[in-house]
Amino acid sequence: MVDKSSLVSKLSTLVASPGERVGFAIVGLGRAGHFHLTSMKAMSDIAELVWVIDTDAALAARVAEREGCQGGGDFGAALADGRVHAVIICSTTNTHYPYCRAALLADKHVFTEKPISHDPEELSAIVDLATRSPRAFIVGYQRRVDPSFRELRRQVHERRSVGSLRLIKCTSRDNPLPPLAYLRVSGGIFYDMLCHDFDMIHFLSGEVPISVYSAAHCYDPNIAAMGDVDQVAVTLTFASGLIAMVDCSRVASYGYDQRVEVFGEEGMATAHNQTDSSVVVASSQGFLHPPSQWSFPQRYRHTYTAELAEFVALIKHGGCESNELIQRHIQLDAVAAAAELSWRLGRVVRLDEVASQRHVLVQAHGGSSSVPAAPIAKL
Repeated sequence: MVDKSSLVSKLSTLVASPGERVGFAIVGLGRAGHFHLTSMKAMSDIAELVWVIDTDAALAARVAEREGCQGGGDFGAALADGRVHAVIICSTTNTHYPYCRAALLADKHVFTEKPISHDPEELSAIVDLATRSPRAFIVGYQRRVDPSFRELRRQVHERRSVGSLRLIKCTSRDNPLPPLAYLRVSGGIFYDMLCHDFDMIHFLSGEVPISVYSAAHCYDPNIAAMGDVDQVAVTLTFASGLIAMVDCSRVASYGYDQRVEVFGEEGMATAHNQTDSSVVVASSQGFLHPPSQWSFPQRYRHTYTAELAEFVALIKHGGCESNELIQRHIQLDAVAAAAELSWRLGRVVRLDEVASQRHVLVQAHGGSSSVPAAPIAKL
């Protein structure tokens, strides 16, 4: 695995002239797009925002004027601009594939928010392009750059502090409930939320499961009407004997809840929730602990800057993630598919039968393996 964090430390000694800065185009100016815009400002000594692109050309024009760059609805024009070296794709969830493909074919470095695509054929095509490209290609699974989860990995994977792994338990409860308009194009809870937990389990263990079992229920009638669920428990079994479990919910009344416990032959390591402070008040009423952070933007806002810094570090030092890391996206897509298939079929699903059972998902999603189409910018 490329140690991107070690490359970042070298950037602190790098002073780039305007012509040496990495030129970026950002595609998509929603919530994630504005997180990336903020991060770009923090990296202005070595990164330069050249273009902003959105299907709402008027929005892109307003942001471009504010940021002092070019903007509009023509992605092809941005790719043709020689000042653009890299692209950040943070458009609507179900539009990443055409932007990834166009950027890779234009010989650009690519950072894309997940997923690459909900369609396995499109996913394979992008992975093939990315592994053959000499340019950096990163998919934004932000937990991999979070300091707590990196330390957890260092302890259990690198230092082997708990010995051989026997059990990984992930709790993943969102808050507040995302907008229904987003949920309709998210791909569903298995591809939108649980994919992060499957990636975290891979991050900690380096393993891919051989079988998956899911139990699920839907409490929100609006989500049920989409053919989706809002609470899931998943058990994954591995060839090594490792067992992993995830409990996942779209909502948690007390705040954003993300914990991981790793149990091994020689001990246990745990990553707890982040709180606004570490102060605990004790009185005759008992012990009052600070609340967990309320939402995803609070918990992971810092990771957007960390991801961008590491992406720039890869570009400046001519690095790429290994083909194995890029190809994991195909493997973990199969895990998410197996988890959804298990819920729909009511049984354990082996990873080696996913391809033959994908028709179940196609039928469940209205005759398409993907989610409803959305408008994209001109390519």
